Amino acid sequence: MAEPGDAAAFIRDAPFEVLKALLGRLSPKWILRMRSVCRAWRGKLCNEALLSRLNRAEPPQPLLCFDRVACADRYIHLSDYCVESLDLRSGKLRAVFRFTDNEDYFIDEYDLEGRDAPPIMDDYVVDYERMKHYGDAILKPHVTVHASLDGYLLVSFSSRRRWYIINPATRHWVSLFDPTTFGLDVIGLYEHGRTGKYHVLCLSRSYTTVRDQEAPTCSYHVIEVRPGQRRCIGRPLSPAVRKDHGLGAGVERASISPPIQWKRGNMDLLWPPQQSQGYHLLVFNTWNENFSWTRPPPVTLRDDQHMRLLEFPDGNLGLSVSRENVATLDLWCLQDYRNKVWVLKHQIQLALQQMPALLQDEHLWIPAVVSPEGDVLIESRYGLFHCDRNGNLLRRFWFNQPRSGHRVLPIRHVLRKSLVQHPMFRPRPSKNAAEPPFFRWLCSDPSCSW
Repeated sequence: MAEPGDAAAFIRDAPFEVLKALLGRLSPKWILRMRSVCRAWRGKLCNEALLSRLNRAEPPQPLLCFDRVACADRYIHLSDYCVESLDLRSGKLRAVFRFTDNEDYFIDEYDLEGRDAPPIMDDYVVDYERMKHYGDAILKPHVTVHASLDGYLLVSFSSRRRWYIINPATRHWVSLFDPTTFGLDVIGLYEHGRTGKYHVLCLSRSYTTVRDQEAPTCSYHVIEVRPGQRRCIGRPLSPAVRKDHGLGAGVERASISPPIQWKRGNMDLLWPPQQSQGYHLLVFNTWNENFSWTRPPPVTLRDDQHMRLLEFPDGNLGLSVSRENVATLDLWCLQDYRNKVWVLKHQIQLALQQMPALLQDEHLWIPAVVSPEGDVLIESRYGLFHCDRNGNLLRRFWFNQPRSGHRVLPIRHVLRKSLVQHPMFRPRPSKNAAEPPFFRWLCSDPSCSW
């Protein structure tokens, strides 16, 4: 049996790879409890540099948002909403948060192709013209995941119109005022390059008539999570930029087309190519708070393409390029950020013969690369298909079953669990603060792995 001094020395001097392998086998709950075992573990597991490194080493897990009917009684409007992460290696789903509620909201039942996130409305701000546009609407509660960064999620929920940044692993949270109150669309969450504080980037739209047509003009705003201040930064351009490629036209919401923060140099925030930006990659310098653009990979750009940014383990940026109902996908890597050198990492041809449901389906199915290893998830009305980088089917998940009232919403974000307790979560909210319902459910469910 090892002496206490030997054990403490091993914990103190253990290589990172050993700690990574050891802690990777434990749930966050048990890792946090290990801080009470001895001083050596407490010193190691309270080291934010180590915890940040463990967070970066975590494999990305796509987030799946489920909407279920929680009660079969037609007279009881009770709905269940949950967010789960998909472990691509094991194929297991892990609960991130979940709650059941019976408050009424209007959301579009048929808006599953990813052009817009389901709206959150209450009885006092119902847009009846929007309801006429969508047609039949259903009353259900809803949560929207707006951003995922460093293991933290920016979410909004309920007709109370409350917004939170939460850490599902440690169950810490901080509230944020509702940006939509000021007519703002959230387009990104980022860590500020100078201060290390987390900010939310938003835009406001106004419309002017040009040649008998309405044209949008956008201004950009920064919300500091703590102390919750909002300031308008206008449309600042980098001094090196000679042309506005579409900054005034704005970008899509982060819940639809999420950006990614490149944690090197200026810690830039980048968006995937969008039509409003002339299919350039919009770049926001988080140090100087100005915008610029960079070139996309040498691909033929089309309006029906889906492009998503991801991060490789070595810190390089990746871009997934796919098309609706097309079995070929590309994964590009930006190997030289300064000189804009893109390299085709994987070209994936899906083995559709293994998925006959897609061949017979006349409806939309959307493939996307969701990991640096080339894992592909295919969203369809028949469920979710998980393929490897060779295009072979690994597993199938049976979702989107209208008769059971069970569906999965479009995949937008990935999550890497983090045990870092950022200062924005301190001090703890007062007992009188309105607590999100997410963690009440997790604490009462013994099967929850988070």
